[in-house]
Amino acid sequence: MTTVTVCVITCNQQGTIEQCLRSILDQQVAADVRVLVGDDASDDGTGDVVSRIAGGSGGRVVHLVRSERMGAMANMRALMRMAHGDFIARVDGDDYWMPGKLQRQLEYLRAHPECFAVYSNAVTVDEAGVVIGRFNNVGDLRLDLRGLLKRGNFLHNSSMLVRSEGRRAWTDVTAPQIDYRVHLWHARHGLLGHIGTPLAAYRVNSVGSLMATRSSFVRDKYREAILSVRDCVGESDYAMALAEFLRRVAVRAIATRDKELILSWAARVYAESPYGAMPTTLLACLSLARVMGKVLETRMGLGEPGPVLHYR
Repeated sequence: MTTVTVCVITCNQQGTIEQCLRSILDQQVAADVRVLVGDDASDDGTGDVVSRIAGGSGGRVVHLVRSERMGAMANMRALMRMAHGDFIARVDGDDYWMPGKLQRQLEYLRAHPECFAVYSNAVTVDEAGVVIGRFNNVGDLRLDLRGLLKRGNFLHNSSMLVRSEGRRAWTDVTAPQIDYRVHLWHARHGLLGHIGTPLAAYRVNSVGSLMATRSSFVRDKYREAILSVRDCVGESDYAMALAEFLRRVAVRAIATRDKELILSWAARVYAESPYGAMPTTLLACLSLARVMGKVLETRMGLGEPGPVLHYR
């Protein structure tokens, strides 16, 4: 029997954790599924919800209560050290899966042995659970490390299913990291599959979201993620990755009207890019123009309905 370990991290998510866990337990899948829940010292009743579900799961759900708060990354790393089986999935406690998600992805990885991991699109929901759009507009594809660097991070973290060796993306890296570095680690070991159909749900700007609360930290770790694979790709791919990162910083700077943000990061990117200032700026501008064209298509009713978080 195929075995799957699902790692769920949660902290003070009393209102969402039950939907998350039920969506995993209700999967109709030809596999033995075990769920590890890392409860990061919740003090809002989250632990009571998880304990109740674990008690009625017949041992399928293991509730691991942290006595002191570890933080999301350390919490997930600890779960990954305990994970075993043929495949590993991960979910944030405020996200959830659609029916059939796990079976479809297992079939995908069996049909594509060249793929190390598979992801899917997701619907985006607000705090009340109302669907407001889609996570990305990518569609079905398979991509390698170079492709992921050029596109930047568009993968939905809670949709991931990876072969068992993929746990090392967490256990082998002791420094703080964001999900993009994990995806790049996976892409070093095989192709990444992406299913364009939304098979999961992502709660936008939820409590505890790194992008909502620590955007400066995320930018620093995004750059470190790119640097982590510097020796695995050529100069042109590395330069494209830096230009895509600069485009993302520019979008944030425009949205927040923070001139210093783009100026400070541009100087750092220019110093690191093998192409220098002008070519890197041109690449970033071309990427920005392409994304703005996708946004315009959507607003004119020619693209995906509703807001899309990651245009490609």
